[in-house]
Amino acid sequence: MNVLRYETPQTEFTNYTNKPIVFLAGPTVRGNQPHLTSWRFAAIEEFERQGFDGTLIVPEFTDKFESDQYRYDIPEWEFAGLKIADCIMFWIPRTRELIGLTTNWEHGYWIARDRSKVVYGRPNDAYRMTYLDIMWRADATEKNNLAIDDRIYDQLSDTVAASITLAKNKHYFKINHG
Repeated sequence: MNVLRYETPQTEFTNYTNKPIVFLAGPTVRGNQPHLTSWRFAAIEEFERQGFDGTLIVPEFTDKFESDQYRYDIPEWEFAGLKIADCIMFWIPRTRELIGLTTNWEHGYWIARDRSKVVYGRPNDAYRMTYLDIMWRADATEKNNLAIDDRIYDQLSDTVAASITLAKNKHYFKINHG
């Protein structure tokens, strides 16, 4: 399994398109929050446990003290990763301190742009998730003729499993049908 982080130049993303790609979207621990632990460590371990043989795009630095402050290239790096991903896995363990404001924007944007590549999950005790849940289901209802799945996963392991399945299906369809 390959793990790409901010240190990986986005020009290298195309080197990893031969296998399924999952982008790990959700609240990011910032360099000024070294007392917090990123949820992405547990997600990466879960992908490994489930035998994922693809690429994870992880929008974080390797060094937890590194800051994205004044790094105006970061949004473009993330957008390039989101576009190339076969699956965007939103795991949103929101707390009062790890609020995920950018996540709100990305979630709505990708539901509108290409919901078919989005998997959505969050713990049941995540802080202030009602709006995202309502809009996720409302969008599915509006698109019901497309048999859109409105499932909201509440376990990281289930969210990862669904993301692996979706990424593999989308990747192999893309390879076989251009």
